[in-house]
Amino acid sequence: MKKLQPFNLLDDIQLNKVAAVLEEEYYPAQTFIARQGEVPRHVLFLIIEGKVKVFVVDQAGNEIVIAYRKPYEYMGEAVFLSGEEYPASAVAVEDTRCFVIPHEIFECIIAEKPDFAGYFTRVLSERLRILYQKFYDEDEGVNKGGFSKRIADIMVSRVITCSPSADVRQIAAIMHDNNVSSVVVADKGRPLGIITERDFVSRILQGPNIQKNIFLTARDFMSLELIMVKPGDFSYEAFLLMVKHRIKHVLVVDDAGRLIGIVAMRDVIKSRETGSFAIVHSIETSKTIEEVSGLSAEVDQVLQALLVEKATVKEITSLITEFYDRITRKIIELAEYEMVKTGYGPVPVSYCWISMGSSGRKEQYARTDQDNGIIYEDVGRNDEKKIKDYFLVLGEKIVSGLEKYGFRRCRGGVMANSEQWCRSLQGWREAINKWLLELQPENVRLMTIFLDFRYVYGDKILYDLLKNFVLQKLQNSSLALNFLVKDNLAKKVPITLFRKIQTERSGAHRNHINLKTSSCVHIVDCIRVFALREGLNVTNTFERIEQIAERNIMKQKDVELLAAAYENLMMLRIRDAMAKMRKGEEPDNYINLKSISYREYSMLRDALIMVNRLQMITENHFRFVM
Repeated sequence: MKKLQPFNLLDDIQLNKVAAVLEEEYYPAQTFIARQGEVPRHVLFLIIEGKVKVFVVDQAGNEIVIAYRKPYEYMGEAVFLSGEEYPASAVAVEDTRCFVIPHEIFECIIAEKPDFAGYFTRVLSERLRILYQKFYDEDEGVNKGGFSKRIADIMVSRVITCSPSADVRQIAAIMHDNNVSSVVVADKGRPLGIITERDFVSRILQGPNIQKNIFLTARDFMSLELIMVKPGDFSYEAFLLMVKHRIKHVLVVDDAGRLIGIVAMRDVIKSRETGSFAIVHSIETSKTIEEVSGLSAEVDQVLQALLVEKATVKEITSLITEFYDRITRKIIELAEYEMVKTGYGPVPVSYCWISMGSSGRKEQYARTDQDNGIIYEDVGRNDEKKIKDYFLVLGEKIVSGLEKYGFRRCRGGVMANSEQWCRSLQGWREAINKWLLELQPENVRLMTIFLDFRYVYGDKILYDLLKNFVLQKLQNSSLALNFLVKDNLAKKVPITLFRKIQTERSGAHRNHINLKTSSCVHIVDCIRVFALREGLNVTNTFERIEQIAERNIMKQKDVELLAAAYENLMMLRIRDAMAKMRKGEEPDNYINLKSISYREYSMLRDALIMVNRLQMITENHFRFVM
């Protein structure tokens, strides 16, 4: 066991404790070790000899194989850590011998060695994700590539390079002979810059000094802004970098910074058959809001494709948020032009556009209600009304443009065309101070909307100043944090003592549950309070969970299960929203429990149990000031 992870983390005393309680069990071929849905044995199986098939049976009675376990692999870790029914069946394919580790000794070791538990929770999280994806694999003929591919799978290992001292003629010859549109400038295997065809046109072949430019070296005109990824990164991450930085190549480097490959736009395009890059180009070249609005169906198609490709929630929301951010920026640019055209003139002072709510958390997947605002530069008292009026008109034009695209106006008026959400930097500071001094229900509601605000467009310094102000204020206000916690805990998770899901009992949503208000909101709110207390400058819930884990604020087991629960809840919401959109219906976050499978019900129930546990953890971390 000393040679086997994670037992190699234990010292001899701890290993002897484990060895003293180990039991050995033998299962002949075709014997069940565990059955799906059964009350579990609270033991961990370590296979010593043989082979085991792990599978689930769907609602139609079809057997779906999840994995095969071989010698020196574990089984039963899901129920071992959660205590729930077995989520899958395990049967011995051939004669199998196992060591059985009881739960009690495991808990004892965890207290002494947290890293030991961390190994199993990581394994559990990944296996639950595989189980989820396998169970929902509705079309075996679907291309399993796409954004789930690793960079190593799509990169070109042979990178065309030149030395920093190569002159223009030599570089041109290298590009011609190798039929490439770019050359990486490298020294001893480390990338220093990149030269593209565009660099040749703009820096060498234009201007009055063409004859002199011929004698330039690579060092003189290469682009220094290198965007790099690691071979283990996902292809969607390369795609996002290309979109954000408006580039066509990313370099692949190893941990030591040595160049090992390159990924071009066409490589990512080949890895997934959607029009993602075409949409980006269409957004950038749109001349009117009507042109931008016409792209909504194409963005929806990308979302459908991501679901088919079994992309994760983070992959889906990252990409869709990037699209929506680009659309928003284009609408803002068009609105600014319209202000000049209609006589209001150019923007009078610096400002920035902020997004809040799910958009602020980068967790959008469908066109939601708008939650946005404007921060503009402080001006003198005499100019305040004139400047504010300008930005309110601009805010209305942008809100109207977003509405034409498909983002509904917020019923509560949380939009940049409202005086409450269009303020100078000082005005925002005063509003936040007022919210914190007067912790009434309405002000708590406004804070929960605002606190996930994120920069989208304009002068980022204004955003950074306000963000730092907010983080400092909230981190030093235990009273405000306690009120935020109290507000969340006042609403209970709809799960009974007997672990059954409570649904709406009457009305149009009878037998339904609202996935947003019943569960996701609780995760978002609780994790946000921890993030604010720790001064974390991120808004995405997954990123907040990761940083909370790094600070050991919660047990590693709880963090892993919480992340898996949020992934499953969000995926259920996304899938339901897409199904309703295909039928021409409006997504509403309600799901009918009578329409879902046993497996979906089990995953939803487990997620709600974890949300309920998160509320208890949060309550234990904060004391209420009544």
